[in-house]
Amino acid sequence: MDAGAYEVLRDRLAAQSADLAHRAGLLNTRRIEEFGSARLELASTERLRTEHPVVPRDVAVVGDALLLGSTGRPGHRDRTTVADVFTLYDRDLNPLPESAVPGLLDDPAFVREFADLHRYYRQARLLRLRPVDGRLLAVFRTGEKADDIRVLRWELTEDGRAAFLDARGERDDVFPAPYDFEWTEATREDHVLGRHPHVSVRGAFHVSAVGGALTVKLEDDTESAEGIHSEPVDEPLQSLADADIAHARVGALILLRVRPYKEDTDRHLVFNTLTKSVVRLDGIGLACRRLPDDQGIVFPGGYCLATGAHKAYELDASGLEFEREVRSPNGEDVLYAFHARGASRRLLLSYNTIRKEVANPLPCRGWALAEDGTFTVLRADGDEPAQGHPVQLWHSPYVSDTHAAAAPAGSGPLARVGNADLVRGISACLSVAGAVGEGITTAEGYRALAASCVRAADGHHWLDEEELGDLAGALAAVRETAEQVLAEFETVRDLTRRAADARDEAAERIAAVVRRLRGEAPKEAAAWVRGLTELRHAHGHL
Repeated sequence: MDAGAYEVLRDRLAAQSADLAHRAGLLNTRRIEEFGSARLELASTERLRTEHPVVPRDVAVVGDALLLGSTGRPGHRDRTTVADVFTLYDRDLNPLPESAVPGLLDDPAFVREFADLHRYYRQARLLRLRPVDGRLLAVFRTGEKADDIRVLRWELTEDGRAAFLDARGERDDVFPAPYDFEWTEATREDHVLGRHPHVSVRGAFHVSAVGGALTVKLEDDTESAEGIHSEPVDEPLQSLADADIAHARVGALILLRVRPYKEDTDRHLVFNTLTKSVVRLDGIGLACRRLPDDQGIVFPGGYCLATGAHKAYELDASGLEFEREVRSPNGEDVLYAFHARGASRRLLLSYNTIRKEVANPLPCRGWALAEDGTFTVLRADGDEPAQGHPVQLWHSPYVSDTHAAAAPAGSGPLARVGNADLVRGISACLSVAGAVGEGITTAEGYRALAASCVRAADGHHWLDEEELGDLAGALAAVRETAEQVLAEFETVRDLTRRAADARDEAAERIAAVVRRLRGEAPKEAAAWVRGLTELRHAHGHL
């Protein structure tokens, strides 16, 4: 590629993407003015007071009240009462009587089941409170095994009441699959044999665990063991088929799961098809979820974005499973909740689709979300019983659909399109602009950029409206320039291939001349001169 032409195209693309980002930013500002916006922000830190020293386990919102679930010191009382485990609070965190929420703690059937539970299972202790599909579950552990549980459950009504159902809620206490995508196992058909054999992964890259190292290579070259990523394995003397290899495609990312021979745990790598980079993120082995619009992945303790940004937080993520996700009504924010099933330990990660960022993780014992988005987080402060329990109150965008629908309807073009559609369209445009800003260095990157422009324009009919900033025009300009750069890349690739062929031909010619001169052993000076001249010409051609 001519350097001058490339600079012109690159500068043009940068200017066009900046224009697209500017237009999208202006539209987003108008959107916030029209519909409002909320971030996950700490409002205050308070304390829940209990009558006796207890260890807090979880919290839940029931109507306008907050329910705290606890466990006391083992053996501190002859009989466990409802008040020993459950306490109600109002919005200002003042204690409420058990009758404050009709049907919750004052239901005779509940009191009877609660008493029977603690009579027959002396070591019963509360694990968690779970709102599930209009019901509230109180999960108690009754034995040594993780699945030794009894589950009390209530039906919750829209007017803030509760109706106790029974103590047979185990079938409701199920959790989502750890992955929302499918892993594909490597087969013999994916094996490429040679001096340094490897497994082909979708033709995008190649991986092997032979020769003492787990190696990821871009080129389908079995003559070399070099790659873009390499790390040692425990057993150097293993064959290609000895390692268990699987992969999954999530947007621009290809997730790789590898268990080398004689190792007890899987290793997890992420290959970015746009940047051609590899990063190891073993937290994926616990659970992993797609971010909206395949912007990346999130897992217990970290994330990896299609832009190449990634992070693994320095915190204890062991034993965490995916619990659930909560989306804001406009789709701008998504909360991912992970939990340790047998312990009161949770981790919350909030992702913003427009800013393409994950908020700082929130480790906690439990959390609850009110209709208006008020977020109550029960902090983890040790396992010693106490009468004061720290909680944080957060403002959040995670209001209920009912609360969001009660907001007054506006008028004009923004209201006509709707907040949720605006969020998706603005996010798509900013993703395109961000890809250019991150820097694209491969033909695949420019190809993906052009495709993203087409998807954004086709998926949001209103982008071409002048009164909304005509983002479609800016997208079209970016796509056209990206396709021009891609055409230049193809030209350079063809020229590079021709140059490599010519180089190999010249090198073979030199080798042939050297072999002939060594074999003929010229007997006179003129023959030596002719041979040296021929060799010099061959070198000059190279």
